[in-house]
Amino acid sequence: MSLQSDERKRPLLVSFGNPLLDITAVVKDRSLHDKFQLPVDGQLEVNEKQRALFNLVTKEYPVEYTAGGCALNSSRVFCWVLGEPERVVFVGGIGKDDEAQKLKAITQSSGVVNRFVEVDDQPTGTCLALVLGACRCLCADIGAANVCEPEHIFTSQFLPVLEETDFIYVEGYFITHSFNTALQIAKYAKQHDKKFVFNLCGSYVCENHPNELAELLPFVDILFGYAEEYKTLDRFVDVEKLTLQHTSGQDIIPDLWKALRVLKGEEKIKRDKKSCSIDDGNILMNRTHQISHDGQFSHCNGVSSNGIIEELCNGISNGKDSECCDTTNEFSENKILQKKLVVVTNGPKPLLYISNNIAREQLVPPISPKKIIDTTGAGDSFVGGFLAAMSRGLPLEQCLDCGTWTAQQLLQQKGCTLPSYPATFLGED
Repeated sequence: MSLQSDERKRPLLVSFGNPLLDITAVVKDRSLHDKFQLPVDGQLEVNEKQRALFNLVTKEYPVEYTAGGCALNSSRVFCWVLGEPERVVFVGGIGKDDEAQKLKAITQSSGVVNRFVEVDDQPTGTCLALVLGACRCLCADIGAANVCEPEHIFTSQFLPVLEETDFIYVEGYFITHSFNTALQIAKYAKQHDKKFVFNLCGSYVCENHPNELAELLPFVDILFGYAEEYKTLDRFVDVEKLTLQHTSGQDIIPDLWKALRVLKGEEKIKRDKKSCSIDDGNILMNRTHQISHDGQFSHCNGVSSNGIIEELCNGISNGKDSECCDTTNEFSENKILQKKLVVVTNGPKPLLYISNNIAREQLVPPISPKKIIDTTGAGDSFVGGFLAAMSRGLPLEQCLDCGTWTAQQLLQQKGCTLPSYPATFLGED
């Protein structure tokens, strides 16, 4: 096996994950589900007998190919939002087959620099989506994506890539087969002052790899996950015990413990003015990207008080601060680069984020259900948009806004497919 090399610009982000070739087929009935014992709506990793499904579908059904896998999705989206190719390098195992060539072509066209680990004796990982009406059955065959050893990364050929980057991102699924590699990457990031970013990705990771997570989490600088994933993490990892072992405030564990307690209703969210101000009796929000009446982000210096803003600025009345409000805005500058950060996404509900042991919320603008075509990769898109904004040095609030804006653009695409139009969020600054 070999590590593919490409000429590149200085990378802002290096990501590690399971590269998959996504294959989507629309079916009219349950005949394939019944034949191969598949759920109509669900996901599974196929067994040996079910692998025949892939050849059958690609031969007898019209199919669409897209790149897949959490970190690869985020990497492609990162390039789209940034509007500049070759600023992200992706690493993961692929085979030496036709599927690998398709995956290379898709990722390269997205602007991602491929540094694939090419595996001689394993097929490229694939994920087949059988779409039946509103139901989607995801059948994964991980294959070569299971292969990424430390000796593939810590070489004279690849170390210069890690040395040049600002952010190193590892998806949760990566630790299910290459934990030792992930841990060495995390230690490298800490030793060389790189921001180490980790995404829980799925409850499966928390359920089946609690010991690995307990060892890795203290090295994490920025942690992403969906609310249910954090709740699962809380059940399988003794974060309270970890907190007692990590009291110096130099790692993310106290912030993670705070997040879990907020989710359980044991801690309150700090509600402050942030950049709210009082002007002629109206509450104004002086953030760059705000929410317009149609639920989209607009570029403005302030919006008058309405129900959404009143909820965010709860407690401000008659030009006086309530007890729960804080007149400081410690996140207004990009000080987050020196802080640890836990981000909890929860669909259309407000984002929860914790840093410096302070929990805050940020509202998510509504999107019409009629505009939502496919939820595939929405969380991955959020991460890609967030990191693209952070790589530009934007304040935390705008990074969160960018993540939300990006996810909502991808919700309007079939699969995790990049929109045909250019991203505008960063271009508005």
